[in-house]
Amino acid sequence: MPHNLAARAALLAALATPAVAAGGTAPTFGNPLFAGGDPWVTRVDGVYYYSASNCGVADLCIKRSRSLSGLADAPWIGVWSHASDSDPNAHEVWAPELHHLDGRWYIYYAADDGSNEHHRLYVLVANSPEGPYRPAATGRPFGELLESTGHWAIDPDVFTAADGKRYLTWSCTDHDDSTFPQRICLAALRDPAHVSSRTVALSAPTEPWETRGKPIQEGPVGYTRDGHSYITYSASASWIPDDYAVGLLSLQPGRSPLSAASWTKSGPIFDRHGTVYGPGSVVFVPSPDGTQWWNFYHAIERLDCDPAYHCRDIRMQPMHFQADGAPVLGVPVDAETTLPRPSGDDPHRHEH
Repeated sequence: MPHNLAARAALLAALATPAVAAGGTAPTFGNPLFAGGDPWVTRVDGVYYYSASNCGVADLCIKRSRSLSGLADAPWIGVWSHASDSDPNAHEVWAPELHHLDGRWYIYYAADDGSNEHHRLYVLVANSPEGPYRPAATGRPFGELLESTGHWAIDPDVFTAADGKRYLTWSCTDHDDSTFPQRICLAALRDPAHVSSRTVALSAPTEPWETRGKPIQEGPVGYTRDGHSYITYSASASWIPDDYAVGLLSLQPGRSPLSAASWTKSGPIFDRHGTVYGPGSVVFVPSPDGTQWWNFYHAIERLDCDPAYHCRDIRMQPMHFQADGAPVLGVPVDAETTLPRPSGDDPHRHEH
């Protein structure tokens, strides 16, 4: 899922600057936080890490902060760029996710050779979050993460399901190119660099809200809470602002994740509201003190961009979970709404 960070960075920095309270730190903040799309945030040892592509300093970048809202002002750190424009992973680098797995740091991402139909999944590995990163030993050149179909693939995510096993989920087609529809696929992982099962298409875009513009399911993010596993995903055409929305796949308790019949689809659970269009790519992270949960996502608040994803920006707002672990996201808040900072948050604590 493409996006452009540089064009709006200065404007968004100004919009996101809150009024400062007497103590020197603003108790509230406003969205958007900064320009971009396909957000990913993870927290390790009290530090939040945000990963992105095409940030202006490298192909893949991270931000780091001990403050969740402080990610807005944290500097970009370039961690990887392609070596040659002729490499198969040199172009259209999309939706990177930084994961801390088995004591090492992995970045999963999608890229191509300049032709979208050649998008495939790749993984990098390093001993620290800032790198240096190198292609993981996947058995394929450039760290290509090989799954059983070898078809077009974007938006990789890794999560542990209720059965305690680790899985890879991504947006897939049943062709070697980007022919629609895009679906949600799943495969088991033997380790962070190797798939150990066949690829299973869990879900296809069949509902009206999933087929606006084009039949698309993408941006899956899996998680497990209180013994229940879920995959959130974004649906419909990202380049048309009214169309994009978020859906949910729920794994039936005790069932195998590697069976489409084990998953139930619902949604949209997060959709356009007021002046906020195209919310998607949700990821849930705890507040610094662990008492709250926050939803990071992208959206737009203007209709003059073509394609719409060039005007995406990054936002966050509180969310909570039902007793069975299902997410309750509410509606996306607009740029005029101020929100209390996450509990325990100090926006000046960038370094660790």
